Amino acid sequence: MSNQQSVISNKDLVSLGIIRRTKYRDLPEFIFVRRDGLFVPFRSEQIPELIGEEMFALRSDIQEEDDGMMTWQDLVGYTVMDEEPSGQQTPIGVIATIDESTINTLATLEDGRMMPLHEDFINAIDEDAHVLHVSLPFQL
Repeated sequence: MSNQQSVISNKDLVSLGIIRRTKYRDLPEFIFVRRDGLFVPFRSEQIPELIGEEMFALRSDIQEEDDGMMTWQDLVGYTVMDEEPSGQQTPIGVIATIDESTINTLATLEDGRMMPLHEDFINAIDEDAHVLHVSLPFQL
């Protein structure tokens, strides 16, 4: 019998955003919070103790019927390329998390910078190469 423990990685989880209130509907039984680089499980009832922290859920706990449509959360890990009017492309960074807890969906890049995600800014999504092509009206 093996005594190996399974470690949950960022790929197994979907960010549900920063916990800002004590009541949420339709959460799985367990959510996860990053502590010292590891994802620690908490029961959903413990949310009041976790306000201000980013919560994650197992992808398998929240995946609904696959309709082939991408969600914002699917963009985690994608490289963002800004396309200038001249046609030049500039890499901006890699999306680390997506926060959908407010009216404006925000992507946090691996370097900590944040950018709004809006369909008006997106030119193309290359699912094979994991690249999000955008035209931002501002500089990050």
